[in-house]
Amino acid sequence: MNRLFISTRGSGSWRGRLANPGRQWKRKFSALETAVSWELAGDSDSGIPDAVEKVLLHGGYCAPRLLFGVVEHKVDLPGGRAASQCDVWAVVGTGAGMLSLTVEAKAREAFGDKALVEWLRGNGTERSKTNRAERWNYIQAHLPKSDAFMRVRYQLLHRCAAAVVEAKRLGFPHAAFVVQAFGAPASSFEDYANFCRAVNLPADRGTMATTAADGVSLGVGWADCPLANHEQVAATV
Repeated sequence: MNRLFISTRGSGSWRGRLANPGRQWKRKFSALETAVSWELAGDSDSGIPDAVEKVLLHGGYCAPRLLFGVVEHKVDLPGGRAASQCDVWAVVGTGAGMLSLTVEAKAREAFGDKALVEWLRGNGTERSKTNRAERWNYIQAHLPKSDAFMRVRYQLLHRCAAAVVEAKRLGFPHAAFVVQAFGAPASSFEDYANFCRAVNLPADRGTMATTAADGVSLGVGWADCPLANHEQVAATV
C-alpha cells in the first residue's frame, strides 16, 4: 500500500486515479458524481456530502468532520495481489471518537463481483481456491459474525471489511461503510439489503445501523445523493 498522497486539484484529480477513465468518467456514473459531491462538500463545515453526513448522524456519530480523505484508496488483503479499492476512504473526527469510513458509490452500475459462494470457487484450480479461502478468512475476521454471507455479493463484504481493517490499523474505535447512491437501480439496494440481513441489521435508505466487528463499532448505511447539475460539475473542474 502506498503511504504517500497529495491533495486533489478538483474533480480531474479523481479521474486520474481510475482504472479505466475512458469508460468510468461520465456524467450520471458513480465516479464523476462522487468526485463532484465530495469536492463541493469541501466548502461545508463537515467537509462531507450532506446525504452522507446525515447518515453518519443517524448512526450516532455526532459532529462528524472530515480530517482527510483518500480517493480510490487501496486496502491490502492476503491471498493475492488485488486490493480492496474504496471509492473514498475518509478519516472522520466525531463526537464519539475517530472513525474510519469506506464509501462505495453506485449510480447506474450494479455491485461488482459474484455472490461469495461463487467467488470462492475462483477459476477452479486448487491454488485459486486456496488463495481465495485465505482472503475470505481474513475478510470474515473483520466483519460481524454471521453464517449467512454465502449469497451476499463479495464486493460488499470486502469493502465493508476494509473500513474495519483501517480502523484497526490506526487504533480507531469506530468504522463505517456507506453506499453513496446516485439513482442506483433497485437491484443494487436489494443487494445491499441482502448484506444487511446477513449481519442482522435493518436496511433503510438514508439511515445507518450499528453493530460490532473485530472489537470496533461498525456502522452500515445507505445515502441517496442527487446527481450534479452542469454548474456544479463545472465548479469542481
